[in-house]
Amino acid sequence: MSDHNRSGEGGRGLPSSPPRPAWLAAIAAIIRYWALLGGLLTLTLSVMTALSALSNLFLGRPFSADHELVKHFIAVAIFTFLPYCQLTGSNVTVDIFTEGMSETRKLAMAACSSLFAIAFSIVLFIQMYAGLFSYIRYREVTPVLKLPLWTAFPPILVSLLLLFAAACITFADSWRGMPPALRGARSAPSDSKAG
Repeated sequence: MSDHNRSGEGGRGLPSSPPRPAWLAAIAAIIRYWALLGGLLTLTLSVMTALSALSNLFLGRPFSADHELVKHFIAVAIFTFLPYCQLTGSNVTVDIFTEGMSETRKLAMAACSSLFAIAFSIVLFIQMYAGLFSYIRYREVTPVLKLPLWTAFPPILVSLLLLFAAACITFADSWRGMPPALRGARSAPSDSKAG
């Protein structure tokens, strides 16, 4: 794909397309802040794990339940990055197959992958939503802290909604970047016909 990144952020991005409307830019900003929140959560877990290891090394007593906190919250953190990766085109791609393609074909492929991401986010949201109520009904908890397992689901569901929004944005970006003839848009009438 093109090295030009529309949003000027991480990832290789998509071929250039017209600027986003203000409301889409606002959703994109929410997605970026959500990913930053996931980064902060990951950093907190890393610091806690390091302090637990040092406590075990020097005092012979690691933090109780550090492993269960990591298991519980790292999944939440991972899901927070999915919308950002979709938005910035940072998902794993095999560029060797698309290097020689025209910008229009790259945009068409990006649109198809966005549609796949939309379908993926919907299916996963439905399954996670069902899982949330299953864990609420059967009230499973972590062994040491007795933290209810269902508490991981609400932020994951938010991430999946944002993934859906990000995939819609990238689809719209790809669609707007395509030539009008491919989008089925009619060209403006020529002035030469007048007179």
